[in-house]
Amino acid sequence: MLLLLLAGPAWSLEVGEASVSVTDDFKLRYYRNPTTLPDFPDNDHLFDYVEQVNRLNLQASYEGTEVGVSVDEVALFAATYYLDDELQYEHYLVGDGLSSFSPTAYVNLEKIWLTQRVNDAIDVQVGDGYLAFGRGLAVNLVKNTDIDVDTSVQGAQARLSSGDWDATLATGLTNQQQVQQDNPNVALRPNAYNMVTGAGVQRYGLGPSNVGVHGVAYSFSRETAGLAESVGPRYSGLDAVVGGATLEAFGVLGLDLYGEVDIYRYMAPELLTDLEDPDGTETGRAFYGSVAAYPGKVTLLLEVKDYLNIERLNIFSIQEGYEVSVGPNLEYERVITEDSSSAVNSNNIRGARLRADIAARPGVWTPYISMAGFRDYDLGSGHFNQTVETILHPVAGMDLFGDHVQSLINFGYRADLRDDVNPESGEADPDFDFGADRLAHADIDFRFPVGRLHAEAILDFQKFWWGENVIQQHDFTQASLTLAVGGEGPFSLSLFGDYSDNPLISTDGNLSFITLTTTDDEGEETEENPYGALEVQYKPTGSTTLRLFYGAYRAGIRCSGGQCRNLPGFDGARLSFSTAF
Repeated sequence: MLLLLLAGPAWSLEVGEASVSVTDDFKLRYYRNPTTLPDFPDNDHLFDYVEQVNRLNLQASYEGTEVGVSVDEVALFAATYYLDDELQYEHYLVGDGLSSFSPTAYVNLEKIWLTQRVNDAIDVQVGDGYLAFGRGLAVNLVKNTDIDVDTSVQGAQARLSSGDWDATLATGLTNQQQVQQDNPNVALRPNAYNMVTGAGVQRYGLGPSNVGVHGVAYSFSRETAGLAESVGPRYSGLDAVVGGATLEAFGVLGLDLYGEVDIYRYMAPELLTDLEDPDGTETGRAFYGSVAAYPGKVTLLLEVKDYLNIERLNIFSIQEGYEVSVGPNLEYERVITEDSSSAVNSNNIRGARLRADIAARPGVWTPYISMAGFRDYDLGSGHFNQTVETILHPVAGMDLFGDHVQSLINFGYRADLRDDVNPESGEADPDFDFGADRLAHADIDFRFPVGRLHAEAILDFQKFWWGENVIQQHDFTQASLTLAVGGEGPFSLSLFGDYSDNPLISTDGNLSFITLTTTDDEGEETEENPYGALEVQYKPTGSTTLRLFYGAYRAGIRCSGGQCRNLPGFDGARLSFSTAF
């Protein structure tokens, strides 16, 4: 409660050329756990507990110098009990190897940085920073708050500019976010420090074109060690290097062009197993290109990709919950499932997507249609299919921005067509019919007035049919509905409904008084309870928000910016306070 009272709105102090700002993000979550013990009557809430999380950011700047600090804090309450006079912990917040003053509390100096503008041509930064080149195929260590990922490079960076030339030099060890802002914190682990060193040079204004080259070197941690103990081993050898080039051009024959090529070289034994190219087991390659054209009221965008062995670069970091390399995947990320996420992270895939946007009424009504097609050759452990797939995914929709009514509509159908071949010989064989994974989906966001109030309805629907698998799952349906209403004042109200009978989801619905039954193509019936939730929001200013949430939502895959993460569900209550400017 003391922390809640102290979590006041962000403030900023300016004195001449100097400024100081403070922001705070506070969350208090009550988790319901249905686990019961047979020897204890009336114990429906025995394992419920409370989690409190806070992130405090301080930043000061003066005449070209900027200093920043980010401090994370997390604590668990009602997560212990006594058994035979001995204290028992239901959840160990702090795992092995991570020191803390309490097993149920942890405070961490998460980020710290100093940036100095030396002159008009040179900026230098020490501490935590972010690094990306091109479209992120060689390195893409940036914030991705949509899926609760924030991994920085703790070291030094320099940015130099002279006329039409820009250069970036960076080196350091990865510093992953340990305290989760939006997901449960259990058994927090020490940081695994991976070395990243990169350099990039960009030349602008070569006629209508800009060209660039970049290179990145990696050395990955095999075991947890402190920061000081990790520096020597990480800089004593290399596990992988990536080199690439980019080209972008504007207005060439009415076209906007972009292309990127990257070559990967692997040295670590862990990165050389099960590679998709038996004739080039130490290398990988990536190509991404896009062409945009503007005939009349139509905007055409064609994207192509060809990726081979590039996901090997993420083998170590993915175990820590993030990826060092994240390139464009050309997927419609809102409908990624446990099956199609394997194509997002495929180690051997190529394909293209063509999208056409038609400005039927410029700025008001824009329908669109897109078609994506891929050939996925990867048959690794992350795939359900035993043979190569051809993926086809048409999507259509429209954006409508009227004076009072706004609507975003998308619907599509995805088919992962599996080759009918003998998995052992790789030869076509009519006796092997593996079918196709199929997904029909639609999502609608509709905003409209209700008297003096404004309302929003968001509907999301997916129906999935499996092909033939070694371990067969049943087909599933999932849907969600959000209804929100607010006015000119600071308060708004939202209702959430959610349903899924996906066999790969571990959570259960909280509305036990409602049972929904679905029947698959085989006639098998599945009964599930839906999820329901309520949220009240208070927004006194444009930068300050207070939310109170009660209810549950399901677990599942969420993808953002090319990176996917399996996020847990939630059942309980949550109070969050945030302010930013």
